[in-house]
Amino acid sequence: MKPQDVDVLLRIMQIADAPQNLDAMQYVIFQFDFKDYEQFILECPPGSIRFNNFLRVAVFCDNLGVLVDGGGVDPETVFELYPIPWTKMEPIVMGMRRELAWPDLFDYFEKLGKQYQKWWEPKAKKIKLPEAPKAEARPAMRPAARPTLVQATRLARPGMPVAARPGAGVVKPAAKPAPKPAVKRSKPKKAAKKRR
Repeated sequence: MKPQDVDVLLRIMQIADAPQNLDAMQYVIFQFDFKDYEQFILECPPGSIRFNNFLRVAVFCDNLGVLVDGGGVDPETVFELYPIPWTKMEPIVMGMRRELAWPDLFDYFEKLGKQYQKWWEPKAKKIKLPEAPKAEARPAMRPAARPTLVQATRLARPGMPVAARPGAGVVKPAAKPAPKPAVKRSKPKKAAKKRR
C-alpha cells in the first residue's frame, strides 16, 4: 500500500467508526429484515431513526463505491474491512428508485455490492464456521422478542426479566420547603463606658 492509500483508508475508517455510523451499520446487519419497500416506509417513515440508519449505510456504501470505482481504494481491502449489505438493502433501494423516479440512486452502492458478492462467495466456501452447540446440551427456550436497547445495554438474556433501576418510574412528591429559622432581633448594644 502506498502512503496516500493508507491515508484514504484511515479517513474512511474514522468516518465508519463515528458512533452514529456504527449504530446504523449494526442496525442494518443485525436487525434490518425488510423485503418490501412499502412495509419499510410504513414502519420506518422518513425522519425516523431506522430510516435514517438505512440512509446512513446506503450513503456510506455508495461513497465507498465511488472511491473503489475511481481507483482511490482497493476493493479487496474495503471488502476485508466492511460488509457491503447490498443484497439485504436492494429491495428498499429499488422501491426508493421507483417512488422518487431516481433510477441511479445509490448506483455505486449497487455496483460495489455486486462486486462484493463475487468476492465473498468463493471466500465463504473456504471458511469453516464453528458448529452450533447440540440441542440437548442446553434447555429449550421459548423465542423471545428482540431486546430493547435498555435490555441490550444491561446485557439481559432473552427471556429473562430485567430488574428496573431503583426508583425508575417512581414519581415522588415535591419536597416542602424547609421552615425558615426564627431570627431574633437583637437590640443594638450601647457603647461600653470607658474606664479610667
